[in-house]
Amino acid sequence: MLKFSKQLTTLVFLTLIATGGTVPAVAGQAQSRAEKLCRLKPGVNPVCTVLVTTRKGVVIRSGSGFNYQKIGVIPYRHDVNVRVTKSSGEWVKLSNRPGWIYYRYLEMAGD
Repeated sequence: MLKFSKQLTTLVFLTLIATGGTVPAVAGQAQSRAEKLCRLKPGVNPVCTVLVTTRKGVVIRSGSGFNYQKIGVIPYRHDVNVRVTKSSGEWVKLSNRPGWIYYRYLEMAGD
């Protein structure tokens, strides 16, 4: 059985509280394409601003896949805030309203 010191246990507990319960990714762990879009640091619970790069605009879907229902469109060069998680893969969730958009039709806004 593993034995942990009180100091180590306290440090881990305080780290989890300070990071909002997220556990930092292991160094060298592969990022999803959506995480790379937002240029995220491992372990960050991200929201970033992106621009739509396809002239037809990007379809908003009810879930993270092409098989989900279309619920709207974001026009070309329009910016929008999205939330990215490790599990979102190639899809990003709109941060201020329901819906998901495909990462390939986006680019990060700003630096």
